[in-house]
Amino acid sequence: MSNFEMILSNLQEWGYWVVFIGSIFEGELILLSASAAAALGYLDIYKIFIIAFCTTVVVDNILFFIGHKLGIDWLIQRFPKLEPTKDKAFKFLNKMDIFFIFMFRFIYGIRTISPLIIGSAHIKPIRFIVCNVFSGFLWATLGCFIGYSISELIISDNFSTTPTIIMITIAFVLIALIAWFIVRKKIEDK
Repeated sequence: MSNFEMILSNLQEWGYWVVFIGSIFEGELILLSASAAAALGYLDIYKIFIIAFCTTVVVDNILFFIGHKLGIDWLIQRFPKLEPTKDKAFKFLNKMDIFFIFMFRFIYGIRTISPLIIGSAHIKPIRFIVCNVFSGFLWATLGCFIGYSISELIISDNFSTTPTIIMITIAFVLIALIAWFIVRKKIEDK
């Protein structure tokens, strides 16, 4: 068995576990890579989506309730380097509330600590859970779609679908930029 065949065998055997672990942390790259592997036929895109969506929602809900029950200071005392991240997340939360709850998983560097902070701010659990489910669905959908589509485009060698993928990617980038400008404006206004 060649090294390449061994890698592919490991991918098929352990790929879903990697998606699960990556979805616990900031795992966008893992989600994109697994979706690309699905386009190549090594993994199932629907399983990837379900694992990523369920894992991110459940883990963020658990972290929210830990923050709600214990606060955040215990974590900062153990890991003082998280203080700037905590301050940044609290700043976003205080200025944007529901928008931040919906968008935190798309902000690199504060995704894992944000549910703890949101919980410690004593946001109503139902408010967090609803936003978290919708946000998790959007995150898993975008990650799977982008990874699968780009890989599909490359392997098909049929670039007639390129304009569609480019338009969709531009739309996502524009939405992200608009969201960023809204966030920045709200921070400057307050």
